[in-house]
Amino acid sequence: MEISLQNYEFGKESDLDGMPLTDRISEFVDQLPHELTAVLNKISLANGGAWLVGGAVRDAALGIYPNDIDIATDLEPARLLTLFPNAIATGIAFGTITIKSGEYQFQTTTLRSEENYLDNRRPNSVNWETSLKSDLERRDFTINSMAIDVARRMLYDPHNGLTDLDNKIIRCVGNPMQRISEDALRMLRAYRFLGHRGNRVWQLESQLKIAIKNNSFLIRDLARERIWQELKKILNSSVACEIVDQMLENDILDHIFDCKIDNKLQLRNALSDCKLLDYISLLVVILSNRPNKEIIQICQSLKLPNKDLRIIRKMLDYQGRLPSIEKSELRLFRHLLSERWEQQLQYELIIRKNLLTNYGDIDYFQIISIIEGIQKLKPLKKDQQIIDGHWLMAATNLPKGERLGRLKEWLYRLQIEHDLSTIHEVNELLCKIQWLDEDFRSWPKLSMV
Repeated sequence: MEISLQNYEFGKESDLDGMPLTDRISEFVDQLPHELTAVLNKISLANGGAWLVGGAVRDAALGIYPNDIDIATDLEPARLLTLFPNAIATGIAFGTITIKSGEYQFQTTTLRSEENYLDNRRPNSVNWETSLKSDLERRDFTINSMAIDVARRMLYDPHNGLTDLDNKIIRCVGNPMQRISEDALRMLRAYRFLGHRGNRVWQLESQLKIAIKNNSFLIRDLARERIWQELKKILNSSVACEIVDQMLENDILDHIFDCKIDNKLQLRNALSDCKLLDYISLLVVILSNRPNKEIIQICQSLKLPNKDLRIIRKMLDYQGRLPSIEKSELRLFRHLLSERWEQQLQYELIIRKNLLTNYGDIDYFQIISIIEGIQKLKPLKKDQQIIDGHWLMAATNLPKGERLGRLKEWLYRLQIEHDLSTIHEVNELLCKIQWLDEDFRSWPKLSMV
């Protein structure tokens, strides 16, 4: 991105003592788009103050150009909507609008203070403020409580967020018990930030850790879909296993899943083996001591999307149902599990090695052989079925119906097992199998379940 030398209008000064921009933040400011400059200048010319806040400042301090840039201003929402008539009132009750400028959208929020968090999530009253100091004091963590005055090239960091960024510490602004009582979702956000931007797990500040452990029961009152949104981000982190370990230590997962996880020691030992798992497989490992039906119920209660639920159902259906090391069975298993075959086998390894459940007679070392066998397989010559129903009716004189469908499925399975690529090869197999007199309900299906 080209560095732009732009003319900024000076808006109102903040009521905080600032400091010069760090080198990383200075580089970020130099690269800001002209569309943002236009918004900041318009607010400033209306006698308003305008500051960049939140995650954009945090990421810029880490040397990462942020995906989204948020603005805080002392102008009230009604005034902002007058200045920017095309803005979207995305959260007007909390002073937030989305300003469109060129191809960009900037979430812009009026400085505010909040009171009476009766539901442990949202304030019952919101008061507009002109004080940047007061606005930053209501934020969750020190690393999210910094602001930039772009025109003056000043950084405001009243809670030493830069120091906590350097030390990779998640610390509340003010009293952690109060911050959590205001919004219980902050507990999950704290864990999510333990995996922020890197391959090294961050640490919870000691008082925050105590506050989370003492208040984790409040998670049960949160909307289930919001819990899953945060949990998915945690499980997708590059240090997910380390974060889950800390969550197990603090008993927070019992409240997330609304059930007792009574094999915590085994799970914590297993986490070192879970590095290759994606978020879905890791979730199933965490819940592996529950009956399959209950696992599905828990996932449904968290409002997982249907796509994820289908994958989890398939994982559980195939749990313990593994192929031999014969190439035909390996091909079939790979085809049926598609791109998730390796996740399934890694999951099988983990639950056996760590005695998380007892499924099937195949041991750990046999699964290693299965993985190695599939890795040596060549891609299938034809993944889609070679024949169709019309061809099969002509070849067998069978009418449409269940018998024809089951024979077609059987031939598809044989095509996969033997890696066939031509109709001639399928026809040769059709001549060899006993399909004329047998009960079609006993014919092999395209499945290992």
